[in-house]
Amino acid sequence: MQTLYHNCRLIDGTGAPAVEQGYLLVEDGMIRSVGAIQDAPDPSTVSQCVDLKGRTVLPGLFNCHVHMALRFPFSSYCVDEYKTPAYRAMVIYRRAMEALWCGVTTVRAVGEADDADLAVRDAIEKNMVMGSRIVSAGSILIAHGGHGAGGWGSVECSGPDEFRKAARLELFKGVDLLKVCITGGMVGEHEGAADVQMTEEEILAVTQSAHNAGKKVAAHLGHDTAILTAIRCGIDTVEHAYICSPDTAEEMAKAGTWLVPTLAVTNACDYLEKHHNPAYHIEKIRAIGQQHKKSIANCIRAGVPIGVGTDLLASDPLDGTNATVREVELLTEAGMDNLSALAAATGNSARLCGIEEKTGTLRPGLEADFIAVDGCPDQCIQDLRNLEFVCKGGSVVRCQIPGVSLPGFAPLPFGMAPEGASFIDW
Repeated sequence: MQTLYHNCRLIDGTGAPAVEQGYLLVEDGMIRSVGAIQDAPDPSTVSQCVDLKGRTVLPGLFNCHVHMALRFPFSSYCVDEYKTPAYRAMVIYRRAMEALWCGVTTVRAVGEADDADLAVRDAIEKNMVMGSRIVSAGSILIAHGGHGAGGWGSVECSGPDEFRKAARLELFKGVDLLKVCITGGMVGEHEGAADVQMTEEEILAVTQSAHNAGKKVAAHLGHDTAILTAIRCGIDTVEHAYICSPDTAEEMAKAGTWLVPTLAVTNACDYLEKHHNPAYHIEKIRAIGQQHKKSIANCIRAGVPIGVGTDLLASDPLDGTNATVREVELLTEAGMDNLSALAAATGNSARLCGIEEKTGTLRPGLEADFIAVDGCPDQCIQDLRNLEFVCKGGSVVRCQIPGVSLPGFAPLPFGMAPEGASFIDW
């Protein structure tokens, strides 16, 4: 079956200017052709025509830093709260549906327990259930007593041999990437973002194991010094970069090291207070928030490749929208132009995840993952909030365009507002 989507603006996710009058032809879940309306097929030759009524079409959004079993009210022992891996998998599935409803067709899970994310990833990939595509790092590899210790499902190691063994075991399970925590962070009461918790030998043990298997390594990194060490050791993506000088940003750009900034979480003090995060956590975030934005501005100016991630759930309601869209807005506040910020949330994030030949841009041969918004987010980034249409793999998930009625799967979970999810104590 062929479906012709027309009467729309097109932003293809590469950073290129919008096509003001365009079309998208979908067949068997794939994009068959896309471009200017004058090149569109004759409507009489296709099975179905859908008038998008001037909306702007973009690739489905990415969120490249989520912990899908995260729970609020805050608990530092969040894994134990869910009692069983099976129940945790159901929570992750719910969060995958919430993300999809918000137009986030792919998430990158960077730390979950008991392989629950791998199970949900595979079920979604096999079309057993509907939800955002999941790119999974499995369990986080950390130093004993390091960031993420104490019940988060992390694997605690000491010495390169233990880290190498842990890395190989995660790779054996079929993870898409590995995740390490090289420095401290915001969650631990007795750690700082500049605290270095892994040795160079330990980092190398992980990066070499991953690269030998053709996989990337993401690293929780809070400070300049540790970022430079991580670059030398072959880390592929820096997560957070709370403190990053212009010189360090230049080194990241030279090395081609990716950055996932997670500005949303350091600009969410009111939201975190609402959900009873401890005072020390809020104070640490408040103290570093402005420096974090300056650090990301340094990276933008240096030309560091950037993907979009939040360190909150993709669907968390934040400042009148969801966390993923708010992250895109924050990137523009840090100095990125609108088209580049939209590319960061789509095509660039697909490259970061290594699935650019599957999704992330609007081009023939890729899966039909796209959204439509009312307005022109390339001109006014806040228009990205006006989500009215979501399609994943050719299946219409959400259609709220006035006058347009399409059958499809509607995964709006019980109790979820259209602008984003609210934490419910499961």
